[in-house]
Amino acid sequence: EMVRRLDRRIESLKLKVTRRYDEECSVIPMGGPLPVLGQPTVAYGAAAIMVHPASGYMINRVILQAPEVAIAIATALRETDCPKQAAEAGWEAVWPKHRLIERDLYCFGMEVLLDLDLALLRDFFGAFFANPKEKMWREFLAWNMTKPGEKPYKMSVFMILQFFRGSPRLKGRLIRDAMFKDGLHLLKSIFPSIPFPFD
Repeated sequence: EMVRRLDRRIESLKLKVTRRYDEECSVIPMGGPLPVLGQPTVAYGAAAIMVHPASGYMINRVILQAPEVAIAIATALRETDCPKQAAEAGWEAVWPKHRLIERDLYCFGMEVLLDLDLALLRDFFGAFFANPKEKMWREFLAWNMTKPGEKPYKMSVFMILQFFRGSPRLKGRLIRDAMFKDGLHLLKSIFPSIPFPFD
């Protein structure tokens, strides 16, 4: 399908391809289980499942977070001289609590998107990219909505705005998925102090 679309685009741009060398197939792992946090070897990048669950992007986050992780490991080694504690500090820097909560939200969104039909997908992305100057969707795609120690309230506000921009059919589908696709787990992770039914 991608080759067919690329051929159509090349044709519409009136480009002439003189030779095809190869076709590359790639898989972008999105979502998936986290590594065992706290193990003695600190994973990083794709090995630590740092791929953005909704977009497949990773490089930006890995580059920006590398100094923070390195400082955490170096500080722990300097202060404790204990590799085990250094590894724990490294894991805490790779996956702090706010990032784990954000990841839950991203994975939930990815699972919802995977089940939408073409019309609902178009509706969703039309609402998502409705305002190209909006800063929040850029932060969402860059995995940069929540600062260390914060709860992902900004991300929650963004998701609520997306909900209200959608069509009635999309809203109905999102409500259904929030009720039956682990939405309660998400609310509990964002608001741990509020009692929920079935606790």
